[in-house]
Amino acid sequence: MIEHQDAVDFTYVPQSKGLGRGTIVVLVIGLLMIFAMGGLSAFLSGYGHQWPSTHTMRMNLGNMPK
Repeated sequence: MIEHQDAVDFTYVPQSKGLGRGTIVVLVIGLLMIFAMGGLSAFLSGYGHQWPSTHTMRMNLGNMPK
């Protein structure tokens, strides 16, 4: 069936060499950036906000025209 028996060797299972160093570095930098952006977002969420607002429109919703 197969002309050359040594051409196809099913006794050897290839071994993975794992992730390369560059891939791991990129993944770590990406994770750090995700957490940095989340922390920055939480840290700056109050910037420019004032509660309760002193200059919003106050309308009595009980006396709205019909």
